[in-house]
Order: sequence, then structure tokens, then C-alpha cells
Amino acid sequence: MKTRFVHRVIYPVLFCFSTLNAIAQTPDDAFRYSSLSTDGTARFMAMGGAFTAVGGDMGALTFNPAGLGVFIKSQFCFTPGFTMENVNSSYNGTSMVGQQSAMAVQNLGWVGSWRNRKDGALWKNINFAIVYNRTNDFNANYTISGNSKNSMLDAFVNNANGTDSANLDPFSTSQALYTGLINTIPGSNGTQYQNVVDAFLNNGQTMNQQDIISNSGSMGETDISIGSNYNDKLDIGASFGIADIRFSQINSYTETPNYNDTLYGLQNFNYTTTLNTTGFGFNFKIGAIYRITDWLRAGAAVHTPTWFNLTDNYTGLITATYNNTNYFPTGAGTYYGTQNGSTMNGSYNYTLTTPMRAMGGLAAIIHHQAIISADYEWVNYSLSQFAPSTDLYVVNQAIITTYAPQSNIRVGAELVLFPFSLRAGYQYFTNPYAAGAGNASLKQCFSAGAGIKFGRCFLDLAYMLTEYNESYFLYDPAIANAATNNVALSSVACTFGVNF
Repeated sequence: MKTRFVHRVIYPVLFCFSTLNAIAQTPDDAFRYSSLSTDGTARFMAMGGAFTAVGGDMGALTFNPAGLGVFIKSQFCFTPGFTMENVNSSYNGTSMVGQQSAMAVQNLGWVGSWRNRKDGALWKNINFAIVYNRTNDFNANYTISGNSKNSMLDAFVNNANGTDSANLDPFSTSQALYTGLINTIPGSNGTQYQNVVDAFLNNGQTMNQQDIISNSGSMGETDISIGSNYNDKLDIGASFGIADIRFSQINSYTETPNYNDTLYGLQNFNYTTTLNTTGFGFNFKIGAIYRITDWLRAGAAVHTPTWFNLTDNYTGLITATYNNTNYFPTGAGTYYGTQNGSTMNGSYNYTLTTPMRAMGGLAAIIHHQAIISADYEWVNYSLSQFAPSTDLYVVNQAIITTYAPQSNIRVGAELVLFPFSLRAGYQYFTNPYAAGAGNASLKQCFSAGAGIKFGRCFLDLAYMLTEYNESYFLYDPAIANAATNNVALSSVACTFGVNF
């Protein structure tokens, strides 16, 4: 049972651990992206995160710690942010809209810069930083509704077949049996099952299906970094990152027959699950920025895997409501009225090793008044691994076959009209799923912003619009049709900073 349930709940944390990608659903529900983060400071966000060869921004330290070497003054900054996500879900011809908004601290950090004032010194400075960046925002509401010729009960029967009733999954199929939604087939020695809607669906009837999903939480990373500049040509840096995650999901799935059930009297059933994932991880990053000429810079960075220790706490409950029928007359049987399963509670501790990532970038400095930058990032999600491997072998094999290398492209521009600055950026994320995996998701982000400096202080504003489509399965993809979620995420951030 433990192995099976881990297989059900493990996927919601898989994509949490990429810096600009998000979360995946359970394997029974296939996979789904969540919110893109508003990582770091507003300047970094407005320029599309294309800072591998730019540096000088606290938000960029999450990508390339060599950017710390660019600082020539100590700095403190604070970035509050606001996000609003709109999701238009289409399922079997029916469209529904979900919306969620949240405010949070996107960035908080300090940089200490010490100049080497010795004449002729090649190492010009040494800088330290402690910076927190919110790397993912998981707040989202989804409402998916439509009619189907299939049922989640079909998936329950498939999962139960071949298993004695005493050994059914207590979080799902056992409760479906207890509430009368599935029953053993006579003469099968109690190991083959049928459900109460199958005969009607085989006769052309349909079920109304509705799935309401509420996600909350976030992921952040605190980077402790050191950087330096060599001979005004080379910036180098390294960091130790401490990642934290908290994710909560309430998933309420309801089916209602679009027919009069004169046999069993089924009115509807509901399957509600909750999941709370918490944990911490750590990683290391190294990077460099080299000034090829006065106007051209090249940057590169490598991130080690992030090693997480995580805990899932979860519940599952099925309820079913029946009317009085000749099959279950008043006072007879156990399936008249509302039948409740027993709320099951579970907990599981495990580890996750995310894939390493590498990135490179170029930045052109035009007359010390404008910047044009571009980054390329590579990551292979199929290298993610869960442990203990004995429990999670099936999950790890599914990751290998489901995911593929992903390429991310970021471009940005800044025009300085002192004391004002204008910025714009764009990000493009290729499909992280392997060919034939039955999923596809392309994501792009548009951003813009402005800044002003006054004395030692500065104020930056940024807006980012993230758009993507995703396929989502309410239950087993071998049975259910895919819903399509069209997601539009608006993010606003404001950075207050002071140099000293």
C-alpha cells in the first residue's frame, strides 16, 4: 500500500524543485504545471531573468553567483510582490474559470562589499551576500467540469482487480467498496470487481464530472554567497543554497449520473484528498562572468542537484449518496442515504535529488546606457530520483520515461535615462515531456518594468505575464479524456533598496 500511495502523491513535488518551473499532479491525474515564480528583485524580473552575464542584482544570484562580483557597494533590498492566476479549463466541451491571488515577500537580502584598496591589487573586491528569493508560487484554483462516458469508478475497478478486498488501497478502492460504488463479481473468489455505473455507461449514458482543486504554498531559497572581481575582467562566485518548500492541495472530485439510476439509486459520489508537503534541501552553485571587451560580457553557471528531505501528510475520503430503490429498499441493505468511508490519514518521509542544471549567457553594454542580454539554460528532468529506491522504483522508472531534457531561453533589455531606467524581457520554456509521454506544455513569459534612483536609494517596478497551456487528466489517462487548462499568471513586484 505504501508503495502505491507514494506513487500517487510523489508527483506533486517533482516540478516544485526547478527554479522557474512548477508542479506536477498525481500520476492518476497525469501532470499539470502550476504558477511561475516572480523570482528575485524587480529589475531581474523585468528583464526576463536574463542575468547570467549581467550580474549586479540580488535576484540573479539564484542563477549565477558570479553576479555578486559585480557589486561595488554594499546593498540591502526588499521586494514584496502580488500574483493573480486565471485558469480557463475546458473538458469535453465545457469551460470553467478559476482564479487565485496572493501577496508575498519575493526577495529580501543583504550584500556586503569590501574593496581592495592596495595599489596594483589584481583582486579588486570581495563580496558576501545572504539573500532569500521566492522561487515558486503554488497558489492556484482549478475548476474542471464536463460530461463523460467514462467514470473514475472504472479506474477503481482496474486498480482493485486481482486483489483481495482485505488488501485494497484504504485511501481509495477500499472505501469505494465500503460505500457500494464497486462490488465483487460473484464467483470470482473476491478478486474481480464491477461498479454501479458500468451498465448504464455501456448503454450510452453519461456522468457529470467536476474536479475542484485548491493549491497553496511556495518554494524559496536562501543563498549564502561569496564573489570577487579579478583585474576588472573576471567575476567569479559560489553559493550554498538552502531551499524550503511548503505545498498544500485540496482536491474534491464529484460525479453525478445524468440518468435516473433505477437499479442502485446512485445520486452522486465524492472523492476528496488532501496533501501537505514540507521539507528542506540544499545545493551548490558556481559561476563566472568574463568581460570579453568593454562592451561584451559572457557568463556561465552550473548548479549541483538539490538534495531534499521531504514529508507528505495526506488524507482520502469517499462518500456516496443513494436514493431508495427496489434494489435497496428502505431499511434494507447499507446503501440507502449517504454512505461515508473512513477518513484515512497517512504520512511518508522520502528524499528527492533533482537534476543539475547549466546555463550560459551573453550581454552587450551599449555606451554604458543600455544592456541587451540573452541566456540559455539546460536541465534534464528525467534524472530526478526519489529514495528509498526500493519503495519508489516504479516512480523513478516513470520519471525516466516521462521526462526529457528541457531548454529555457531568456532575453532582456534595459535603457538607462538617468535617474530613470526602462526594461523589458521574454522567456521561453520548451516541452519537458518525452515524446510519446502523452503530455505537452510550452510556456512563455513577457515582462516589463521601470526604475528610479535617488541618492543612495532605488525603487524598481516590474510586471510579468506568464502564459501556457497544459493537459490534465481527472483520473487514469488510459480511461479519461484530457482537460485543457489555459493559464494566465500576472505578477507584480516592487523592490526598495539602498546602497551604502
